[in-house]
Amino acid sequence: MKNAVLNLAAFLLLASSFVACKKEKTFKDQLVGHWQSTEVKVAGEDVTDTYAFLLHLEGSYEFELDAKSVVPLTGTITQTYEGDWVDDEVRQDISLTYRNGGKKTWDITQLTETNMTAEIIEADNKRYQVKFKRQ
Repeated sequence: MKNAVLNLAAFLLLASSFVACKKEKTFKDQLVGHWQSTEVKVAGEDVTDTYAFLLHLEGSYEFELDAKSVVPLTGTITQTYEGDWVDDEVRQDISLTYRNGGKKTWDITQLTETNMTAEIIEADNKRYQVKFKRQ
């Protein structure tokens, strides 16, 4: 009986060590996926009804971004951007390099399994904040 209890205890200890060694997701692993904007603010003003973003970050460091905007009297306009991206875990940001030229770096201020908040200050000195939900 003592041997059975000791064997069970040894097995449980060994099994728990495998669980403890589970690899944590890297910053890149957390970013990869499909993200849909749920809230967009410009200079603190909610413009979610006017702007929407769909961001797809590939594990191969390629991205596709659909930026939708509602223009009065015209309707919805969608611009699609593609290119490469790189993450900086220390700075907690991602840089998007567009195929047609240009580069934008977004600060990631919040990142969970299902939500991400990204911010950038554009040339007009306005802070853009986009909250995303993983799709």
